[in-house]
Amino acid sequence: MKQGRKIPSFPCCYLIRLDKPLGNQRHSAQYYLGSCINLKKRFEQHLNGTGAAFTRAAIEKGIGFSLVYIWRTKTKTEARQLESKLKRQKNNRLVLERQLRKNNAKNF
Repeated sequence: MKQGRKIPSFPCCYLIRLDKPLGNQRHSAQYYLGSCINLKKRFEQHLNGTGAAFTRAAIEKGIGFSLVYIWRTKTKTEARQLESKLKRQKNNRLVLERQLRKNNAKNF
């Protein structure tokens, strides 16, 4: 996330990108997709190492990360459904990267 940007607090699905891939030669990942009802609180948990195991592992390895995209939803249920849908898509990493390129100027 760019310096000075405020993190909103509403139900959403969000995408975090690591500064470099986490993992080994056989399997690595650079993105974390999650959902929550209060993004500000949830992102603080990720930054403090009390969020997902994925971001905790990144912190332990000294890998930085940032919030790169937010899909705003009306409810927590809608956010979780969107997260599931995005994770189920075939080649979801490629779909997410395409979304980022297409909408980069409109989001974080």
